[in-house]
Amino acid sequence: MTRRESREVAITLLFERSFDYDRTPEQIMEDAMEERELKISEFAKQLFLVADENLGDINEKIERCAENWRIDRIDRVSLSVLRLAGCEIDYFPEIPVEITVNEALELARHFGEEDSVGFINGVLGRYAKGVEKPLAKKKPLSAETEEDTEELINPEEAGE
Repeated sequence: MTRRESREVAITLLFERSFDYDRTPEQIMEDAMEERELKISEFAKQLFLVADENLGDINEKIERCAENWRIDRIDRVSLSVLRLAGCEIDYFPEIPVEITVNEALELARHFGEEDSVGFINGVLGRYAKGVEKPLAKKKPLSAETEEDTEELINPEEAGE
């Protein structure tokens, strides 16, 4: 599974979470694997869990950077993309900001409306302003071919 595919999975989990705060993140992942046969890589799991754990801080930064927009006015798809990108920017120092923003824009094009891409780009531009990631190393691979080498956490696959 590529990192982009892992991000797509994390977006779907964050989107689902935005409708249901009664279940735990672990229950949401388990249900997604059982009911929708969703395959969740270790990277997708980390993104989702770290984003969910730090949702308050991430939401606060998004709202600050989304000039004249309250969190509850941002559509859930765009908000899920912003939450994932904010999580990567703040909590994954090994991922360059440029890759995070580019991936977020691609995900916005894939899942959302075309006009949301500009909004997300503007918010992330402000969110990432001044962020330095000393651990981030640019890789020669493009983001599309960047492989996620972690195992999938789908219990049914283990038996096949």
